[in-house]
Amino acid sequence: MAQSTQSKHYYFHKTLTIPYGDMEHWVSDIFAATGLPKDVSDLVADSLIDADARGVYSHGAQRVKLYSKRIMLDCINREGKPKVIRDAGTLAVVDGDDAMGQVVGKFCMELAIEKAKEYGISFVVANKSNHYGRCAFYTRMALEHDMIGFSATIGGGNLMAPWGGSDPRVGNNPYSFSIPANKHYPVVLDQAMSVVAKGKVDVAAKTHATIPDTWALDRYGRPTTDPNEALEGSLRPIADYKGSGMAIVIGMLCSVISDANIGPTLKTIYKDFDGSLGKGQMFMAIDVGRMTDIDAFKDRMDKQIEFVKESPPAEGVEEVFLPGEMEYRNYDRQIKDGIVYPVEIINEIETIAEGLGVARPDWLVAMEKKAE
Repeated sequence: MAQSTQSKHYYFHKTLTIPYGDMEHWVSDIFAATGLPKDVSDLVADSLIDADARGVYSHGAQRVKLYSKRIMLDCINREGKPKVIRDAGTLAVVDGDDAMGQVVGKFCMELAIEKAKEYGISFVVANKSNHYGRCAFYTRMALEHDMIGFSATIGGGNLMAPWGGSDPRVGNNPYSFSIPANKHYPVVLDQAMSVVAKGKVDVAAKTHATIPDTWALDRYGRPTTDPNEALEGSLRPIADYKGSGMAIVIGMLCSVISDANIGPTLKTIYKDFDGSLGKGQMFMAIDVGRMTDIDAFKDRMDKQIEFVKESPPAEGVEEVFLPGEMEYRNYDRQIKDGIVYPVEIINEIETIAEGLGVARPDWLVAMEKKAE
């Protein structure tokens, strides 16, 4: 991956810089006000603010509005408890009990890690889940155990037309790998099979920005730079027919095996508010130490990372990056200096908090007084 000075397609007109802990506590309080148990509201808030801290605003606090709406309309089982319904050694099927997707994701990844400790590798699928945020939030859990983590999820609805088709019938079905290294950041690939996640189009619409015409199509199947037109149309797959094919297969692995919703039964998170999404997800962990010396493996990872990064940058490119490296750098900076938020997102969250009876945090009041 390479980063150029022209790579940021949406920008923020006016911002507030907020410490990680302050933002996380505020968002957790909002979710607690919807009726989520404290441990669940903390987990969901952590998953969102972690995404913001890494610069992945599409999966961060801008999801508070959608999540809180789904919770308040009882699309989520607030007290949901995932449980294993099939266990076959390295394999397992989990009933997500319509819980918050973050609850299901954490349960399944922990199960995958425990199975990998016993068997060396694992494959866990879940049904009756909901939107779980970034896939990397779960695959990074494996890194703490010197394992490779993998996770994928059926998308938030049929957001893409299959290659050669004209209407949305395929999810953008993201996936993530996390691979440990030694002195370098772990390699963390997290991507959807659409050119961008729909959340990036949402952020562009909220911040009144344009989008590249390679991101999405309008409702007539024409490329568009208007995020509002894109929201009425469909996302474009990466790599044309190759991305479309990958999306189809990932959806099958997540949802056909687990007996979750897919195709004609797949609900759209943004439009269907008549119950749980019934999403399918998959999780894997690989105990690298079963195959090779773990320290030697991580040293070899460092050498490969350095080999890739030492490629002379192309014209207009500042530096060659490995997957996840920019996100780790963003995190290191923003965990120290505070997370930069567009004011539109903060205003939106303020409105939600007020509607739920959550008091405005003191730090936000102080910020506003200082700005006067």
